[in-house]
Parts: sequence; structure tokens; C-alpha cells
Amino acid sequence: MARGEALLELRSLTITASVADRQLLLLRDVELEVRAGEVVGVVGESGSGKTTLARSVVGLLERNVQVATGRIELVGEVLVGPGTDLTHTARGRSVGMVFQDASRSLNPLMRVRRHLSEVLERHVDGIGRDEVRARSTEVLRRMRIDDPDRVLDSYPHQLSGGLRQRVAIALAVVTNPALVIADECTTALDVTTQAEVVALFRELVDELHIGLLFVTHDLMLASDLCDRIAVMSQGEVVEVGPTDQVLRHPTVDYTRRLLAAVPHWTEGASATHA
Repeated sequence: MARGEALLELRSLTITASVADRQLLLLRDVELEVRAGEVVGVVGESGSGKTTLARSVVGLLERNVQVATGRIELVGEVLVGPGTDLTHTARGRSVGMVFQDASRSLNPLMRVRRHLSEVLERHVDGIGRDEVRARSTEVLRRMRIDDPDRVLDSYPHQLSGGLRQRVAIALAVVTNPALVIADECTTALDVTTQAEVVALFRELVDELHIGLLFVTHDLMLASDLCDRIAVMSQGEVVEVGPTDQVLRHPTVDYTRRLLAAVPHWTEGASATHA
């Protein structure tokens, strides 16, 4: 897709959970867009609704959680709406997902080669064995892995945390999806590895013109990576705008409090990525 075209659109999205004999409101009238070649950060405290938002796009909500009203569109087509739920067909094919803990998303009994081949064979129609091999090697090189053959033949426990997370990202992008969702995927990494993963994401977005929905509680990380930021509180998007604008000139008290809670953050601090 051309850079700037709308990929993901959330329109008046309201999500509830059935608990005992009552309904809990998890998301209320959420409006959000992600465009091709853009990184949109979703930030907020734990329990603000960030993960619920991310998982609604790929149909990974808990059984007692449901979309009450509104819709989710992907590349102009309704993905979730009244009487419609096509998340099972989009997940892994049109939308890639990177979870918080790579160790839990990788099967410890499978080599990396098999992880990649299973994803490709399931989501890419008519792909042959030679192309599977070629794309598996290519995607690891794109992850800045210098020795892809060794990694392909490794089990997850034989890799460092940073390499496991790169493999998890590779699994999310190997099918050439339009959109990637990263849900707190740098939380378990050290600061140096976090910076490397952020740089990798930026490179993927700029080169492939994919959209990236980056869910994080880390405002410093979001300031480095994101083009726009959506601030969530109690299931609502309370502020959204260009990263520099939101972090320099927040318009709501909640955003100001989030910024004030960040160590070493100074008033008027700006994002390093414009």
C-alpha cells in the first residue's frame, strides 16, 4: 500500500465483559487510525484498556469479552462489526502480532525453522518448500541476524532473549501483513536490546510501508518510535495526536500526570523521532 493510506480504523469501538450477572465496560467509543508507513503508540497505565484494544483486532479476547458496538476496519473492509467477525482469517495473514514474552509465544520443542515454515504454509496459499526456505532465511536477515542458518536450526532456549524477540517479530512479518501489532513486546528486554528492537521496527515500517500499532506503558520508548500517540485511561482514548505535540503540549491532565511520573522527564521534552 502507498504510504499514508488508512490501514486500521477503529470506529466507536465499545467492548464489554460479562462477569457474574453484570457487564463491565472495558473500552468506550474508541476512535483510532493507523496508516501505512506509520507507527501509532497506545500508552497508558495498566488496566487502561491498551491490551484489550490490541487483542480485539486479532480476535484474541477472552470468551467472556465481546465487542458491544462499533466496528474495526482493515484496508477498507469491515473486520469486526454487527454480525461480522473476520479476525480469524486476518490473524497471521493480514495482521501480525508480537506478544510481550517471546518465550511463551514460541514452542520450546520446535526449531525456529519449523516455526517459520508452519506460519508460511498456513497463511500463504500455494507456497512451495523452496520458497519457504528462502523467505525464512530472508526474514531473519531482515531482523539483522547475521547467522540465520544457525538461528533457523536452534530451539528457542538456545537463543538469547533479544534473538527470541527478533524471531517473534520475524514470525509476525514473514507473511507480509499490512499491519503489525506489538503488545508490550520490549518489556522483558534490557535497555540496549530495547533500543535495537525499536530501531528494527522503525526500519520495517519505513521500508515495507506496513502500519505498526505499538502498545506500551513506556513513554520514553514511545517517544523514540511513534509518529502518533493515543493516550488511554479507563477504557477511553483521552488524547491522540502527533508524538511531539502530545508529549510537548498535552491537553489533558491525565497525560500530564503520566509524563510527570517518568523519571528524568522534563517539561517540554520532545520526541526524538519527528
